[in-house]
This record gives sequence, C-alpha cells and structure tokens, in this order.
Amino acid sequence: MRCVLLVSALTLLPFAACDCDVEPLIAPPGSVTGVACLPESGVPAAGVTVELRLEGDERLEVADHDGAFLFEDVPAGLATVVLPGDRRERVDVRSGAVAVVDDQACRELPDDAAGSVIGRVCNRHVEELVVGATVSILLADQTVLEDTTDGEGRFAFASVPVGTHVLAVSAPGFSRAEEITVTDGEQTDVDVGGACAIAPPLEAGAVRGRVCAPDGSGWLIDARASITPAGAAEIFQLTDVEGRFLLEGVPSGLQTLVIAKGSFVSTRTVAIPPGDVLELPEDECGLVPDELRIAVVRGSLYDHVEEVLDDVGVDPADIDLFDADWAEQLLGPDERVRDYRILFLNCRSAEPSYLASTAMQDRLRAFVADGGSLHASDQAYDLIEVTWPDAADFYGDDLVRSAGDRGAIAAALPALVVDTGLVAGLGRSDATLRYALETWSVMVSAGPDVDVYLTADSPLMDGTVVTGSPQIIGFDHGVGRVVYSSFHQEPGSHPDQLQILRLLMFEL
Repeated sequence: MRCVLLVSALTLLPFAACDCDVEPLIAPPGSVTGVACLPESGVPAAGVTVELRLEGDERLEVADHDGAFLFEDVPAGLATVVLPGDRRERVDVRSGAVAVVDDQACRELPDDAAGSVIGRVCNRHVEELVVGATVSILLADQTVLEDTTDGEGRFAFASVPVGTHVLAVSAPGFSRAEEITVTDGEQTDVDVGGACAIAPPLEAGAVRGRVCAPDGSGWLIDARASITPAGAAEIFQLTDVEGRFLLEGVPSGLQTLVIAKGSFVSTRTVAIPPGDVLELPEDECGLVPDELRIAVVRGSLYDHVEEVLDDVGVDPADIDLFDADWAEQLLGPDERVRDYRILFLNCRSAEPSYLASTAMQDRLRAFVADGGSLHASDQAYDLIEVTWPDAADFYGDDLVRSAGDRGAIAAALPALVVDTGLVAGLGRSDATLRYALETWSVMVSAGPDVDVYLTADSPLMDGTVVTGSPQIIGFDHGVGRVVYSSFHQEPGSHPDQLQILRLLMFEL
C-alpha cells in the first residue's frame, strides 16, 4: 500500500508516523564465475564439482570441458567457493555484478612434454596404509605439485613434466623422499614404503565413433572427442574430414566421453571393453548440446535464427529473445550479455543506441574476448563494421549507414566453398545461394586474419558485380569467435544455404 501525506500550505499540523506496509527494495542478485584447475597439474579441471556457500545457501555446479563454472542469481555478500582439493576462495558478490574467482592453482607447466605419476604409500613398520599423507613433487623450476593420499593410500598426478624429480611424502610419524623419472606420455608407478603392492592398471581399450550435426546431416570436422580417466591425463582427438575419431589407451570400464565443437558440448557415459574397441553406432553421431544459453535479437520478419537452432537440437528453453531495446538490456552497465554463451543478431536488428555508444561497443568486444560468441547476418552488418572495422570491407561508404545494402535479387547464385569444415559438412566445394529480396549486404573483401567460408560474384542493384565477394566470414577476438553471413534463414532460401547455416552454428 502506498502512503500519501497532504500538508497544508498555511499550517503544519502534528501527525502520527505512517506505518505503511511498504514492500522493501530488493537488490538484484549477482553471479560468480571462474575456471577451476587441478592443484597437482595446474590444468583446467573438466567435469569437477565446484561448491558455493553463502550464509547457509549451498550450491553445486559442474565445470565444463574448459574448467569454467558459473553460479547465477547469487545474493550479494561474502561467499566461499570450494575448488578441487578442498581449496576455498572467498569472493565478494555484489548486486548485479559478476564476481570472478581467481584459482591460484591455474598455471602453465614449464614443458609441454609430460607423463603421469601414480602410487601408494605404506608404513612397512606397522604394515598400514598411510592415509591423508601429503605427497609433493619438486620440479626443476622450484614449482611444487601436491596431492593427498586417499583412503587406500593412493595418490595420482595427471600431468608431470618429463625429467627426474624428487617425490616426498609427509604424514604424522612418517616421512619419505625418493627420485622419480617421468617419461613423455607414460605412467610412472611409485611404491612408497616398499611394502605396498601397486594394483596393476586396468587393461586399456579404445572407442571409435563419428560426429555429425544433430539432425544427422553433415559430418563435423575438428570436433574434439575426449576422455579423462580418473587420475590420468586427458585422451583426446579432433575429428577428421569424415567426422571420425579414435581414442586409444583408455582404461576399461565406465568412462565419460565429451564431444565438443565450438560452444556445443555433449557428454555421455561409455563402457570401454578391455583390450578391444567400442564402436559407437553411426546413427548416434548427432552432437546434441547438454546445455547452452543463447540470446537472439529479433530483426527482419524474414530472419529467424531460432528456427535454425531448433533444427540443430537446441532446447527452445535455452534461448531468450530480445527486441529493439536489446543493447540497453544486454550491454548496459550490468553486462547481462555475460549470462549467455552466444549472441545472435538477426538481419535488421535495431542498433541506433548501440552505434551511438562506445561503452556498449567496448562491452560487446569484451564479451567476445572473454569467450563469448557472436553471429550477425545481412543488414546487421553495421554492428560488425563499427565494432571490428578491420574485419571486412563492405560495399559503399563506411561512414554512411546501410551503404552496403546494395545486393540484387539472385535466383541461383553459384558459390565456391573455401572452408574445409564446410566442404566436409556439405560433401562438396560448390553451393547455390538464393537471394530472394533486394538490398542485402555485400562484402567486397575480408581483412587480415579473417577466415572466409565461401565466396560468390555478388550482383548489385545498379547492374554491376562484385567478383569474388565473401559471403560468410569468421574471426577470433580474444578467446571468442565472431561470424558474419550476408544471407540468413528466410522463405525461399536454397537448401544449400540452410545446410550451411546449420553447420555455421558449430563455428560459434
């Protein structure tokens, strides 16, 4: 209920305090993000559970294949984040802001060549396993890797630089040190104490499969297939031009297979047979993402990228739609864009506020630089031109808005596919494009360090032609990716265009 007080201009009379039932203001929550690493190796801890504690509120999140985690809708205040190895970091969560956890365990090893070390600790004098002992490896650069023995006295280091190092074990009433030699790509077994037999490793097997778009059409090249066995280094391979992969030397038993292409990540449990190869059924090749938050900005009546996302298996519940005020909503001071992994700007996405705001442009660049992905199409090209002016030269005067929208109707425009991934997905290097409407955006050339996916001779409305015009480009900015396409999903599009757009989703 709202309380209204009327005061006479001539007389101020005493009045009782207003005991109104006013609803208190509630500060918007914040979020907490970071990358978790394994203390013993410093590498990102894929698939580990990260815990957040805040005044009795406990939450769990599973880190993705890059070790990244995100807690959303976190009340403001001091929170504790529990990282691998029961390491705890205090973080100040502020209303409407993103708090970043800096995991001190994350580091680069001094040498790419590495092996693994496993072992068991036993006190032979009392014939007991040593549980909870601190096991450390001193490296040549004075870096110390640490682990703690489990309930069976075991320890494991997934990635240790090659060479001879000192391994030390310390526990109440027990101390031991010895030299170990680590060989590239091999496992070093250590029996500390001399009285504990190390169980033989599980017999290894392998897994073979293929990766394709979720609808089953088009093999995905350079998709990353990986398995990280417990206590061992990650085993991974990129798919070939036919979408095939083979992971060998995988310990037998249940393992987690992770398939990743761009922002699309899928996990499944597989049973690795000892001494044999698990053949995954080819009809299960579709890369359907486990979870993926996407923002889509509405624009032209003819461009609905959300329909393409639906075709490739994205859950509509993971897609949020925005209208003309998208820039104010997503790129304001609170940077809501960081709630999403990919931002799609449909053709004719309204952009006056964005084009007039250098702060919004800086925030979009930062979103991509920190790992976000951006896709823009056709007459949203002004956004690319003002944000990354060196990425492409669009037709016309760069200082005149929409000057590049001079493409003419083309019923069947021959195109040359120059990207190997698209060639693999389509099964050929030629494609047909259909521009059913006039005034589509034309690129003249691509800038340095920009990937061109396909080209065509673009007809203009004045009857001239831009030869070898890029139709789709992509480039990295920081650790994120930007893709721009002169065409988009619309009625009358050629089937080749629709297939290309589906494949492009996996470039983000």
